[in-house]
Amino acid sequence: MLINRGEVLEKVFKTSGFSLTELSKRVDYDRTTVYRHFAKPDLDFSILIRYGKALNHDFTIEFPELESYFSHTEEPIHAYTPQTLAEALKERDHWKDKYIKLLEKHNALILKSYNIDEE
Repeated sequence: MLINRGEVLEKVFKTSGFSLTELSKRVDYDRTTVYRHFAKPDLDFSILIRYGKALNHDFTIEFPELESYFSHTEEPIHAYTPQTLAEALKERDHWKDKYIKLLEKHNALILKSYNIDEE
């Protein structure tokens, strides 16, 4: 059973908090085109990807086959934008701590491979 892509897009839009005018500006389509896309059951994946970026939604959840349409050089679907300075600092610290742990494991493996005891 095929999932109606236009209906899924419309449902995501309705829960996004964006107005139709704002969405149409973000995807650079006029409002009537957006409505036509909502009505299109076989909406092209390239259009769906464009809406996904505008709505900050990953449509590969609903359409796993969409994954094959992305190239490895294309920018991510979701661009992370912290809402507050505290959120940005928390995110920075998370990735810094993760990097340090990984680096420590890497160094331990190197020392182990050369049979060097850590001090």
